[in-house]
Amino acid sequence: MLEGFAEALADREYYLPLTSVADPGPRFAPRVVPPGLHGTAQGIWTVWGGPRTGLAEEGWKIHVSARLDRAQHVLDTVARVCFAEGVLFKHVSARMFFLFLHHKHAGRAQSGKFCAVYPPDTETARRLLELLRDALDGEEGPYVLTDRRFRDSRTVHYRYGSFGSRSRLRADGTREGLVRDGSGRDVVDLRQPAFQLPAGIADPFVEREEQPHAGPILIRDYEVTHAVRLSNAGGTYRARDRRTGRTVFLKEARAHNGLVFDGSDAQQRLRHEYRVLTELHAAAPGVAPEPLEHFTEWEHDFLVTEYVEGQPLVGWLSRSSPLARTDRTQGSVAAYYEACRRLLAGLDDALGRLHAVGYRFGDLSLGNVMVTPSGGVRLVDFEAASALSDTPSALGTPGFTPPPGLLRDAADPLVGDRYGMSAVALSFVAPFNETAAHAPGNLALLRRDLAEVAPPQDLWQRATAFHPATQDLPREQDGPGRPPFPADPGADPEADSRGLLARLAEEVAAGLLETADPDRPEWVFPPSPEAFRTNNVCLAYGTAGVVHALRRAGVAVPAEIRERLRRDTLAQRDALPPGLLVGSAGIAGVLAGLGLLDEAVELLRDADRHPLTASCATLAGGRAGVGLGWLGLYRLTGESGHLERAAAAGRELLRLPDPQAALGEYDARGLLHGRSGLALFLHRLGRATGEARWLEAGRLLLHQELDRTFPLDDGALSVSDDARLTRAMPYLATGAAGVAAVLTRYAATTPDERCAAALPRLVAGVRVSCATKEAGLYRGLAGLSWFLTGHAELTGGDAAREDAVRAATGLLKYAVPYRRGVRFLGAGSQRFTADLASGGAGVLLALHRLLAGPLLAGSHHARPLIPAAG
Repeated sequence: MLEGFAEALADREYYLPLTSVADPGPRFAPRVVPPGLHGTAQGIWTVWGGPRTGLAEEGWKIHVSARLDRAQHVLDTVARVCFAEGVLFKHVSARMFFLFLHHKHAGRAQSGKFCAVYPPDTETARRLLELLRDALDGEEGPYVLTDRRFRDSRTVHYRYGSFGSRSRLRADGTREGLVRDGSGRDVVDLRQPAFQLPAGIADPFVEREEQPHAGPILIRDYEVTHAVRLSNAGGTYRARDRRTGRTVFLKEARAHNGLVFDGSDAQQRLRHEYRVLTELHAAAPGVAPEPLEHFTEWEHDFLVTEYVEGQPLVGWLSRSSPLARTDRTQGSVAAYYEACRRLLAGLDDALGRLHAVGYRFGDLSLGNVMVTPSGGVRLVDFEAASALSDTPSALGTPGFTPPPGLLRDAADPLVGDRYGMSAVALSFVAPFNETAAHAPGNLALLRRDLAEVAPPQDLWQRATAFHPATQDLPREQDGPGRPPFPADPGADPEADSRGLLARLAEEVAAGLLETADPDRPEWVFPPSPEAFRTNNVCLAYGTAGVVHALRRAGVAVPAEIRERLRRDTLAQRDALPPGLLVGSAGIAGVLAGLGLLDEAVELLRDADRHPLTASCATLAGGRAGVGLGWLGLYRLTGESGHLERAAAAGRELLRLPDPQAALGEYDARGLLHGRSGLALFLHRLGRATGEARWLEAGRLLLHQELDRTFPLDDGALSVSDDARLTRAMPYLATGAAGVAAVLTRYAATTPDERCAAALPRLVAGVRVSCATKEAGLYRGLAGLSWFLTGHAELTGGDAAREDAVRAATGLLKYAVPYRRGVRFLGAGSQRFTADLASGGAGVLLALHRLLAGPLLAGSHHARPLIPAAG
């Protein structure tokens, strides 16, 4: 599922709950409703009940699926049965919500669901299943992946689970449903894309329980050897043809699912792709993967094509770009750009052959191009390809698809492919596509920041071909055609780094206050999508984080925002998790800074008593973060009782026999969810108390963290999210910068040979990763800047200072002009956010750290950056 996919549908500028969309399209409602009954909105659903309808805590839940064109008839049928039986049910409220649940990028756990029925007991469930099966005989719908179909019905499904009345809070601020197993114990109601029963619960609707599949997965004559990708539309697989031994590529399309917003489903698009591939193979062999077979097995369509050896262009780029390599030289940079020219030439040739036979590709992006072992390129995934005489497909990849106005107004039927080629060329230069679309004037700042790896003029021209020529704009022009404030892209940003960064900080703060809306129910400041799954007041995603950044930067926070934060916190207090980032501990520190000490102490006491604090140790959501909250209160007030509470948290951490069970899932690594976060708290506790035992315990945790790092082929050291993944992460929240931030503190106070040897290799990987896709604190340039500033302060040296200043000044290129000040694209780069994790608040915090520290002479602000508003 695409990050923030649902929340990006409701508004063009900010993430919002899907239910906030202004026009969800035609509404669904039963045509015949008994007198006195009214539907009740519940998110994207409408709930119907009556005098006899009670809701049990759990049981056999019935899901009914439907084809979009038959949805109204299916709803009327379900409603008639449920009204007659007096059973509570709900249905998707509108066409757009139906399309969302069935979309190719939607989550698979909700796949196929249109109506949900809640029988009060097993016998009622059996009767309803029979009634619905008979009433809907002949109807078809998508298979609900979490469920089991009832007998031979193609629409009626069931599963055992929670009816929504019981759940528990997780340390990350989300909630998970609970259900009782056969022994009466509470267990998590797992809503995974496969039918599962709690232990001790038997399926009463089948004569014989199905046995789990064993052995190879066979689809006709094809043995699946590897799942490449699974989605709501189906899967893609590497497989072996058992008849010939040939490796092939299988693409699956599930029936009546994988919809897009034009209403087409996965099977329609797969059959279209097979026709296109067949015609192309006949007209221009080799321009597309050779189609081998198309067939329907059970209810799913399968397309079999040649298996194109190689790696996706996105993978080649992550391994080859000089922006990600510590061993780059002038020669290696030149060789890289020459390789880019060859790849672009190969794409030009492939697209030229495609266009010559009358087709456009339609979705040119880094994931739809394979780099072959010989260094050539092949186009793959022709789902969006279409004849030049037809309307272009609505499918596309963010950052690689022309804006609607360009597609609508262009007379050139190939404008989509030409735009995609330019976007690929820009990706070769830097991951800047989304920001460039909003602020093309910032490309001049990007080019300045790429001085060490300057792209050749021909590549730069291709990369920027569809963006305004900023050099031709008048100097006084405002708006997105120019950088966010008068800044000479040709000037050396380090020559007046303090002035430049101070002005940028002013613009960021102004933009934060300009986006604020204290009267808006969903948020005060536009957040990341995670705010709608956790809460809107927390440090990471909510009001508290933005208020914290503004205060640290010396900006007066308007009274109505301070009051809204206090009021919302008290209203949500009992539902908050304990942690630093999404819970009570983090909010407490912000309230204390606002002078609300009593409220802060009560929140931290809540955190101390919370059951999750006993089971979770992490900095983000558990005891380490709570302890850090007490240390912050001690530094503010000097009260020894607060220090004792922090020490109590430290003692509990030292009692853990194995911290892995109390860390993030899958043996998580890094600052927020791994051992580094615990070590950071213990370091601060050791400095506050003067007790060496805390530092020693933290040092051992860091050694365990280093056991989980891995070397890169350029000599740098990196770390992944957790034990499941091997991707190199350079970021602060999860990655090398977060681990190195803690190592730096220990290296400065607790000499250790292993830590000292690892630190330069981690830093090397961070300093070359400063051309990030996002600007944010958690996984963007602001987080790298924040780390590099602290590293330079503790280690000294001109090179470290230059790294910190270069990273901070590089934040300017991500700043998008607003009515007042600037905004930043946040999580997923699809919408603007203000929060600490991915938005402007995190950028402001990173800028303040450099401006207020010793690296820039005279940089401390004696006055607020901007005056209070109101």
